[in-house]
Amino acid sequence: MFGKNTALKAGFGYTLGNILVKGINFLTLPLFSRLLTTAEFGVYNVFLSYDAILSVLVGFAMATSVKSAHYEFKKTDEYVSSISLIYILNSIFYFTIIFVIGQRLSSWMGFSKFVLLLLVFFSFGGAIIQLYNERISLDYEYKKYLIVALLNSVGNVIVSLLLMVSVFRNKRDIGRIVGTAATIFTIAVVILIRMYIKAPPRFDEKFWRFGLLYSLPIVPHGISQVLLAQCDRIMISRMVNESAAGIYSLAGNLKLVLTVVSTSIGVSWSTWFFSKMDKEETVDIQKKASLLVLIFLIFTVGLMALSPEIIYVLGGKEYELGKYVAIPMIMDAFILFLYNIIVPSEYYTKKTHFIMMGTLIAAVVNVITNYIFIILYGFVGAAYTTLFSYVCYLVLHIVISKRLVKFEVIRSKWIIITTSVAALTGVLDLLFVENIIFRYGLCVIVVVALCFLTSWEYGISNTTG
Repeated sequence: MFGKNTALKAGFGYTLGNILVKGINFLTLPLFSRLLTTAEFGVYNVFLSYDAILSVLVGFAMATSVKSAHYEFKKTDEYVSSISLIYILNSIFYFTIIFVIGQRLSSWMGFSKFVLLLLVFFSFGGAIIQLYNERISLDYEYKKYLIVALLNSVGNVIVSLLLMVSVFRNKRDIGRIVGTAATIFTIAVVILIRMYIKAPPRFDEKFWRFGLLYSLPIVPHGISQVLLAQCDRIMISRMVNESAAGIYSLAGNLKLVLTVVSTSIGVSWSTWFFSKMDKEETVDIQKKASLLVLIFLIFTVGLMALSPEIIYVLGGKEYELGKYVAIPMIMDAFILFLYNIIVPSEYYTKKTHFIMMGTLIAAVVNVITNYIFIILYGFVGAAYTTLFSYVCYLVLHIVISKRLVKFEVIRSKWIIITTSVAALTGVLDLLFVENIIFRYGLCVIVVVALCFLTSWEYGISNTTG
C-alpha cells in the first residue's frame, strides 16, 4: 500500500499483531470488570490517566525526536542511548518529590504514597518502551515491537491476577496496579540493558541540545493530548464518583480498539511519510491517505453498531449505561486517526511549537466544556464535550499542517465526506440503540458501500500512482 514492500509488510505486521496482542487485554476485560467493583475499576483507570501525564514529563517527549535525529546525525543508536539518561534523571527527580511532599500529593490525587511511587515506575517503563519503539520503527522491525507488546500484555494480566487473588485480594485495585507497573518496569530495564550493550550511554551535548530543542515544545502538546484523552476520567472521578469513572472507562475500551489500529498504522505511516516528503511525492501521500481513511471508517462504522452488545459482554449489567457514551467515544478515535495521518507533516518541518499551540487550545476547550457539562449531565456529558474538543483539535491541526507543508495531506473534501458518514451513522445508532436489527442492518449497508468505494479507490491509486 505504501509503495514499498518493507513498509507494507511492517504496516500489516504492526496492525495485525497489535490487534492480537491488545486483544489479550481486551478479552480479559470481562474478567477484570467482574473481579473489580465499578469503583475499583475506576481507581485503576484514573491511575492510568495520571500515568499518561507523567510519562510525557518523564521522557520530555524525547521519543518524538528520534526520526529527525536519524536523518540529522546518522548515529541513531548512540542518540537514543544518550537521551535515555534524561529519562533516568527525570525519574529520580519525581521520586525525590514524592518522598518530600508525598503526603500532600496523596491527599490531592487520592492515591497513597505507595501508589504514587508505583506511578513513577510505571511511567518510566512506558516512556522507555515508547523510545525503543520509535528506534526500531525506523528499520520497520515490527517483530521486536510485537514481542515487547506481547510480553507486556501477557505479563501484566498474569501478574495482576496472581496478586489480586492472593496478596491483594482485599484491595484488588492495588493488586491490578502493582501487577501492571511491575511488568512494564521490568521490560523497560531489560530494554535499557540491551540498548546500553549496543551503544554505551554517555552525555553528548549536541544530542541533548537537539533533542531538547526539538522535544520540549512538544511537552505541553503531549500533556494537552493526555488532557484531551484522559481528563474526562479524572474529572468524572472527582466531580461524580469513582463508580461513574469505572463505567465511563470500560466504554472507553471500545475506543481503545480503534486506537490500537490507528497507532499501528501510524508507526509505519510516519516513517513512510518522511521518506515521501524527502522525494516531494505529495500526490502519492494524498492518495494513500485517502485510502487509509476509508479503511479506518469501515472499522469505525462496524464498531459503533456493535458497541451496545460489546459493553454488555465486557462488563455486564453494572456497566450498561456505558452504551450511551461508547459511540461518541468511538467517534473520538476516528477523529484522532485523521489527526495521526496529518500530524507527521508538522513533525517533518521540525516546527514543533505549532503542534503545541494547536493541541493546547483544544485541551483548554476540553477542560472547560467538561466541567460545565459534567455538572449538567454527569459522565454522559463528558463524552460529547470530549468529541467536540477532538473536532476542534483536528481543525486546528489541518490549518497548521497546510500552512507548514503547503498542501493538504488529506483533502478537505474527503475529510468532510468521511466524517459526515461516520457522524450520521453514529447518530442513527444512538437513536436506535435499543434496536439491534436496525443498527446491524444499517451497518451492513454502509460497510458494503464503503468496501466497494475502498476497492475503487485502491484501483485508482495503483493505476495512477
